[in-house]
Amino acid sequence: MGDAGVTPGPGGSGPPHAFGLEIVQNPYRSTSDTGMAVVLRVTARSPAQAVMPAPTAAGVVVLIDCSSSMGYPQAKITAAKQATRAAIDAIRDGSSFAIVAGTDTARMVYPERATTAVASDSTRAEARRATGHLYAGGGTAMGGWLRLADHLLRPHPDLVRHVILLTDGRNEHETPEQLEEVLTGCAGNFVCDARGIGEDWDHRQLLRITSVLRGTAEAIGNVDELVADFESIMDRTMGKQVPDLRIRLTTAPGVRVRSVRQETPTLSDLTEHATVLDDRTTEFYTGSWTDDESRDFLVELAIGYGSNDDRPPLEEELRAARVDLLMAGERCADPRPIVLCWTDDPVAPTRIEPLIARHLGQEELGDAVTAGCDALEAGDRRTAEAQLGIALRLAERLGNTEVLHRLAGLVEVTGDPDRPVRLKEGWTRSALLRFGVSSVMAGGAESPWEAPQPRTPRSPGPPSPEPGTAAVDQVCPCGRISPPDATACEACRRPFGEAAAVGEGA
Repeated sequence: MGDAGVTPGPGGSGPPHAFGLEIVQNPYRSTSDTGMAVVLRVTARSPAQAVMPAPTAAGVVVLIDCSSSMGYPQAKITAAKQATRAAIDAIRDGSSFAIVAGTDTARMVYPERATTAVASDSTRAEARRATGHLYAGGGTAMGGWLRLADHLLRPHPDLVRHVILLTDGRNEHETPEQLEEVLTGCAGNFVCDARGIGEDWDHRQLLRITSVLRGTAEAIGNVDELVADFESIMDRTMGKQVPDLRIRLTTAPGVRVRSVRQETPTLSDLTEHATVLDDRTTEFYTGSWTDDESRDFLVELAIGYGSNDDRPPLEEELRAARVDLLMAGERCADPRPIVLCWTDDPVAPTRIEPLIARHLGQEELGDAVTAGCDALEAGDRRTAEAQLGIALRLAERLGNTEVLHRLAGLVEVTGDPDRPVRLKEGWTRSALLRFGVSSVMAGGAESPWEAPQPRTPRSPGPPSPEPGTAAVDQVCPCGRISPPDATACEACRRPFGEAAAVGEGA
């Protein structure tokens, strides 16, 4: 059995598949461990010259907030009309589409009946004219808008089903429970990208919608940016080849799934709306995919060494779970095992794969961004600055340049270790909203990651160093152990030169 790293796939035989699947993990667990973390790297079009399907016909619904506030200033509703027309122009022939005006109710704009139209030159022209009937007046109940979108798209399961939602306000005309009920009913049926315009919307509401519906949330700071943003969304949607990819996890007896979270390109919890097939098999909806797209998923499993009478052997490879990728219920990649090896070696279980450490750090960054924004909205400046200082430190360590760029709109860097950031005088709510949606942005200057080559199987018991060598594991001040040749801690990424200096100065 190999050391920590990637579970390689079989080579040379079998039909090509549309997806590649790699598993990154440290399989070694102490007999006292109760959990393990694993990264699934899923890539559209595997290296085996597999060919993705041709772009699939799409089903698109555009939900435009037409509440009263969209008329103040008038530029918002004008920009919404222009962006909707741009989206209509980008819809490929043969795709299905509809335009909906959202207030405290949902109203069909095009077509007039609650159905979709088939895109052609004539229907696109009719839809463009119909956008002239978008006007501002009424309240905001986003759940009703999404319910109508679900009704329009549900008859088309074979299409790449996508919704664009634009709003400038808060979801004030239905309860949070009503919205959650709608989201539960829509989960797995379509992807939704949500956009907030102006300064009066709630970034937490849009993040909740897009987390459940596997889309993206973004702040549109200037109405002039809206057309280009809608065009970008439509360009990605029209390029989708796979309407729905699902991850199926089948666990061994005594193992259960704690959580599955998408880590790149955005953070999204897949656990809540998973489909439980039986007590050991669960499927997770990931949404639609384009060619050459790659995503990472962090899987956390609950494990246990067992009772005295029923303990597995030490230093033996066991299968904790099997991972399958499914398109339309059919496998589209070779299945991969998540392996587990119980050991009494005190060192091997402490090593964390760098990719896993990075994703755990990204989630910590997201928590700091959320906590900082919540404190700022609550008027707690001291807590906000403390949390934003943590976000600064984590974003710098992870190389998340997008979060750093957005944070610069809210704070000044002081250079004071006790107060690393200070809120800018005259900071705007627009800057807060733009930073708030970055809590799920995992982008950054991540160095290219390559699957490590299989290592020499380790013998039972701690390995002995070669005669005359002094290669020893390195211990970071954070408490984690890394291999002798590591240049930085595999958990916190602190350079070992820095770690040594800290130790020497202690």
